Amino acid sequence: MFSHLAFAGLVASLGSGAAACAAGSEIGSVGAVLGRDEESNELFVREVASSSASGAPGLMVGDEIVMIDGVFVRGLSKNDLRLAMRGQVGSTVRVTVVRGGQVEHLTIKRTAIKAGVLPPRREERISEQ
Repeated sequence: MFSHLAFAGLVASLGSGAAACAAGSEIGSVGAVLGRDEESNELFVREVASSSASGAPGLMVGDEIVMIDGVFVRGLSKNDLRLAMRGQVGSTVRVTVVRGGQVEHLTIKRTAIKAGVLPPRREERISEQ
């Protein structure tokens, strides 16, 4: 069962994540909205930004994210997930997903975070668009 909690990719809410980037650098992320199952703690891709279609393989709706930069995600808080996904625009993050029963290792280039408000959902959303 999913709970309702929407998040926007607001730069103002970065907190210590901003320290990971050089002063004056633009903060980027993977361009996806994630949903977490509250019982199993599995993390799924729910939406992918259309602008992230760069021709390179990337996240797809329905992917289960298992690891970010070699760290298992089930034990991470939503704030830790955001910090793991964010970094300088143009930098990369390694994401391990399960897609169609197969494990895929992706390297995703971070793009600028788009501020906005997501519509209410019946699951916890972690926006990285």
